[in-house]
Amino acid sequence: MYGSSTHPRKLVHSSASCPTEEVSLYMAGDVEHAKQVIRRFCVDFPTCVTVSPTTYIYTGGEEVGFVVAFRNYPRFPTTLAALESKASSLANLLRESLAQDSCMIVCPAVTSWSSTRNPPEG
Repeated sequence: MYGSSTHPRKLVHSSASCPTEEVSLYMAGDVEHAKQVIRRFCVDFPTCVTVSPTTYIYTGGEEVGFVVAFRNYPRFPTTLAALESKASSLANLLRESLAQDSCMIVCPAVTSWSSTRNPPEG
């Protein structure tokens, strides 16, 4: 017998579902530094995200970055608006902490890009 208990632990099976909602944040920068910032954000504003490293390839170059995905989690369901708000707040924090100029937030109906750089002329 494992452990000191003489009674086997009873497993409880639970399940839940909720509407599928996903918001993704895309940004260049060091993913390890980003994860440190994201950990603090998740403590200060209870949430759960996934973080994936990525590479951006564009005309004239490439750079490393990451994608942060916010998903509606059936155990703690929320709204799309709340996910969008958290993504925007985290984007601002990451942009400042990682000294980045821009980011992109992809929602089901709209994709937004924001930058601290001057817009291109044309």
